[in-house]
Amino acid sequence: MVYRLMILLIALVAIVSCSTLSNTQSNSRVNLEQLDLTWVHVKEKTALMRAAEQGNSTALRNALQQGDLLNAITPEGTAFSLALSNGHEKISKILLAAGSNWRQGFDSSALIYAAEQGFNAVVKILIVRGADIDYTDKKGYSAVAKTAINGHLTTLKIMINAGANVDVTPEGRSLLMHVVDDNNMLLSQLIIAAGANVNFQDEDGETALRLARKKGYFDLDLMLVQAGARP
Repeated sequence: MVYRLMILLIALVAIVSCSTLSNTQSNSRVNLEQLDLTWVHVKEKTALMRAAEQGNSTALRNALQQGDLLNAITPEGTAFSLALSNGHEKISKILLAAGSNWRQGFDSSALIYAAEQGFNAVVKILIVRGADIDYTDKKGYSAVAKTAINGHLTTLKIMINAGANVDVTPEGRSLLMHVVDDNNMLLSQLIIAAGANVNFQDEDGETALRLARKKGYFDLDLMLVQAGARP
C-alpha cells in the first residue's frame, strides 16, 4: 500500500510539472487513486493514446481526467507503448507511475525500446519492476545489445550493473564485434570487463580482433590482445 501511494504521488508530481511547463491555466487535478487500470481491447485509439503518441502532456492530463482507460490496447499498442516507441520519455515515466501495464503493446519488449533510446530512468523502473533483462527479439537483439550499438554509455552501465548478459549475438555477430566495428573503445572496455567472449567467431570465422586489424583500429587491437583475444 505504501509503495502504491508513493507511485501515485510521483505520477501526480510529474503530471502537474508537465502541466506547468505547457503554460496551462487549469487548476484541475487528476485523481490517480480513481484511475481505471483495467486491461481491455478497443477498436480505435483513445484520446489518451493519441496524447501519449504525440507527447502532449496537457491532452494526456485531460484524457485521464475524463476517465480514459490507462491500459486500453489497440493493434497499434497502448498509451505507454505509443509514448515510448515515439520517443516521449517524460510521458512514458508519467504513465508508468500512474500504473500502465508495460508488458503489453510491444513487438519485442518495453525494456528494449527504452534501452535503445537511452532512457535511463525508464530502464531503471522497468528493471525494478521485473522486466526480463535478457529478453532477445527475433534477430537476437537484447536491451543491452540495443543500448550498446546505439552508443548509450550510461544506459549500458546501468544494464551491466543489473546483471545483463553481454554475450549476445545480434545478427549472428557478438555484441563485442558490433562495438569494435564502430571503433568504440569505452563500450568495448565495458563489455569485455562484463565477461564477453573475446574469441567469439561468427559463421564466416570473423572475430572482434580480426575486425579491429582489418580496419586498423590499433588501440582496440592492443586492448583485445591484452584481454586474451587470439589471432
